[in-house]
Amino acid sequence: MQESLSTADGRCLDCFRRGLAGFMASGGMAGATADALLEGYLGEIERLLPGQPPPLAGARTYRDLRSRMPDPDIFSDVKRSFTLGLLEALPELRRGLGGGRQAVERSLRAATWGNLIDVAQGRPVPSAARVLEMISEPLMMDETAEFLDRLEGASTLLLVGDNAGETVLDRLFLEQLDGPEKVWYSVRPRPVLNDATLEDALLAGIGEYAELIRTGLDAPTVHPGLMGDAFEEAFLRADLVLSKGQGNLEGLLGASDPRLFYSFVVKCPVIAELTGLPESSGVFASSLRLSGWRH
Repeated sequence: MQESLSTADGRCLDCFRRGLAGFMASGGMAGATADALLEGYLGEIERLLPGQPPPLAGARTYRDLRSRMPDPDIFSDVKRSFTLGLLEALPELRRGLGGGRQAVERSLRAATWGNLIDVAQGRPVPSAARVLEMISEPLMMDETAEFLDRLEGASTLLLVGDNAGETVLDRLFLEQLDGPEKVWYSVRPRPVLNDATLEDALLAGIGEYAELIRTGLDAPTVHPGLMGDAFEEAFLRADLVLSKGQGNLEGLLGASDPRLFYSFVVKCPVIAELTGLPESSGVFASSLRLSGWRH
């Protein structure tokens, strides 16, 4: 078991090396000083990884790195481009959903596959035609029917947001709902990679369908005990919680909460090893099914 964990941590470090180097280059940092800084960051992350989920292990590093840059939101233009591109496609996407429960199911599947919209993965904004193709593509794990059955009796829903751009497909899902009476949508309190902030969610139009709240943690994840009061209250009050993306998954992983569902795409070898699923697998599953997974 220890050998497996060490292998996973090594792969995480490789991912951090690529991600940090790309982030620094995008922010205009290069040369020997940047190289030395990178090695220092990796040393701290390596020390933290055995006891913390990767998004938390890297949170302090990215926080320090952002403080060294003139503009900490270095992906703001890309996030805006992703969001506007998908907003332009919304009318065609709505026409492709059909009606009734089928429309809700299809929009939820689109929101799951929307996790592929990730500047950190170097992926382009998908066309409306491509998103419509995604809607018909099966998920490797698919418990959307169970989620929607439970949603019919829910008064409150918390949707834990992930990437900007993906937010537009979350909006598409929220547009289809007759209920619950209360919906919260969480965003990061400050720019974190290409994760959605309040400004990104407002641009996507999420505010028309949900109360926007900040997580209180400037990391690409959520984790019990580290969140702000608004998020903690919403999490406790919610009849259902839908967690979007790999980062949020890693922060909540191990929870066995019948209210909690995960929606994400396996986008890296670490998550593939963790889940036993091949990369590019779409997943929509309850925490009860996934509670045995551990980093």
